Amino acid sequence: MISHNSESNCTNARFYYYDFLSKETREGIPEGTLQHIKQCRHCQSEMDSLKDLLVKVDERLESEQSRKDSAISTLLRLHFEYIGEPVKCDTVKPFLGSLADPVLKIWIPTPITTHIHKCKACRDDLQKLIELRLPHKYLCRLGQMLADKPVEDEFTCSQVQAAIPATVSAAFQETNAEILKHLCTCPDCRKQLFLYRERIREELLQNEQPQSEFPCDSVSAADIYDYCLPYGIDPADDEYVEFRESLASHLHRCPKCLAKIQELHSTISNIAERAESGVVTIYEIDESKPYADMPNSSEMASIEDNLNIEQPKTINLTALLKEKAAALNMKPLLKVGLAAAAVIAIGFALLFNSLPAKAVTLDQVYKAVETIRNVYIETFISDKEEPTQEMWVSRSMNIYMITNTSEGLVLWDTDKKQKITKPPNSNSAEVTTVSNEVCDIIKARINGYLDLLPPKKITTDWIPNKENEVYELTWTDKSYGGSPIFRMRRYFFDPGTDLPNKVEFHQKLSATDDYTLKMEMVVKSLGDDEIRAKVKDIFP
Repeated sequence: MISHNSESNCTNARFYYYDFLSKETREGIPEGTLQHIKQCRHCQSEMDSLKDLLVKVDERLESEQSRKDSAISTLLRLHFEYIGEPVKCDTVKPFLGSLADPVLKIWIPTPITTHIHKCKACRDDLQKLIELRLPHKYLCRLGQMLADKPVEDEFTCSQVQAAIPATVSAAFQETNAEILKHLCTCPDCRKQLFLYRERIREELLQNEQPQSEFPCDSVSAADIYDYCLPYGIDPADDEYVEFRESLASHLHRCPKCLAKIQELHSTISNIAERAESGVVTIYEIDESKPYADMPNSSEMASIEDNLNIEQPKTINLTALLKEKAAALNMKPLLKVGLAAAAVIAIGFALLFNSLPAKAVTLDQVYKAVETIRNVYIETFISDKEEPTQEMWVSRSMNIYMITNTSEGLVLWDTDKKQKITKPPNSNSAEVTTVSNEVCDIIKARINGYLDLLPPKKITTDWIPNKENEVYELTWTDKSYGGSPIFRMRRYFFDPGTDLPNKVEFHQKLSATDDYTLKMEMVVKSLGDDEIRAKVKDIFP
């Protein structure tokens, strides 16, 4: 057996490890690479590591699936508590947050979903929440807020409203959890919060503001949610207190961002305060059907019909969230409903029991970038809405294609030793032959870190936040003049992957300054066919 092979052969073989694991996909591996993998001890060792990793992933997914099944069962229990009960808009509102989760799917009708199907006002509310694209944690918190009511004896509205200036400036440490809770759940106090923020926005518009480098256009509802309605934040134990300062200092001084906060505030408040639509639904069980335990019919009535309908009971959703065990002691539920809960596809969303995210190490990120097969990367300068650069890289086909300001689109094919150039605003392409030295440079670029990560030789600090959603990579280097430049990159990940889907580039010139966002890169993995189609589209 061959004890070792050239490093380049091993690098190329690495892209086919997954294909090698299955006999069905081995046929697609080039013959030379296939024989290399079979004979190379280094590749065999890496293959063994990959197999171990896949086994661990399978075990983790199995555990996660069990918890997801438990979560969906709890959700259905809450829904089915209303069987035979009149369901009105106020009954449905606490459930809207969970139903807006983009990966949460309920495939069987429930008393709650039946009302939404019949009630246009509730459907519109749900659609508005879906369009906000809020992450799971905020949707859960929103559902609790819509279910909660302020404790009248805890604080007076005047006491709570005195904390509005501190709340608007995100100085939450000057308040407490109960004040913030009252401020978000009391309609009058919530309105005063809106009016105060609106006065500040109008004053900022009247006073000409200096041009900001902050990417206001890219600020999403998720970015500003805590600063809009800070329900659920405990200032005494706020893990994001240091992180909030830099963002909050911009938000409450920027009329554009304040307008976004106000729009989000209005959307949520309008849902919370919307009057009943007049639609009442009752979900019944037809005992004459073969599956008598399965709810399969619903009735709809209008309040205007003067039906003698009892006031629907209210479930304290917030209390139920805190008392998971209590759900097991509810009245017996539908057998078929519970069976269905075990097979409902709910993706990676959990309603009441968020799975603890597994921390991503910096070494894992380097390895993930090293094993990318095909990737598309858009680069945005902080004040631009359109990408200033696009890049397609295929390590399986040794292709590097990039938009270039001066040359237009440029494609390097190192296998063919070709450079194909299409100038800006031109349909013609120029093909030139490149030297071995240039091919080596492009290959190094293809197999490098694609500007997503700094060289490993740089000493860096890798800092995850406590919910493992964003990681910060910081280091210091020197400018041409010898003065230090403090750099920070923020990494955002898709659940279940070590490959970032977005990287922000920040820097500052003094340790006491705030970091400034300079650019960001958006990353998307592609298949071989997608790369081929893109190349054919640009260079037919």
